[in-house]
Amino acid sequence: MKGDPTAWGPRVLLVEDNEENRRLLREVLSASGVQVVGEAGDGQTGVELAIALEPDVVLMDLRMPVVAGTGATRMIKQALPSTQVVILTSYEGALLQRTTHMSGAYAFLVKGCPPDTIRNVVYQAWRYKIGMEQHARLLKGDSPEMLG
Repeated sequence: MKGDPTAWGPRVLLVEDNEENRRLLREVLSASGVQVVGEAGDGQTGVELAIALEPDVVLMDLRMPVVAGTGATRMIKQALPSTQVVILTSYEGALLQRTTHMSGAYAFLVKGCPPDTIRNVVYQAWRYKIGMEQHARLLKGDSPEMLG
């Protein structure tokens, strides 16, 4: 789509092995104006879908079958540097923060956090992606008028 990206909202890929959790996330996001463009039940499928669909944001469970969430995040960030990944986890702590940061994730959310927090972090990650892309175009020499 052309024009102001904030006019249409973020496109999100859900990568979560628990089907009920995916359903709940889809409901929360859809009610907030977020377009869920795909869903995966394991890390490898999540990477493949991310590359195919090029979402703005990926919500990635930390503990995933086939490829773990941090490994899948690294693969997605390598293929799609501006796509932002938000890790979903049942744990928290300094080691998790460091691991999440090292994988290239934008942020992590503890499962069970309020729906508003999920929505707000998805929108923040999306805005960050837009800013990164606009900055990259400016560095290439595009005029500011061409960015909107």
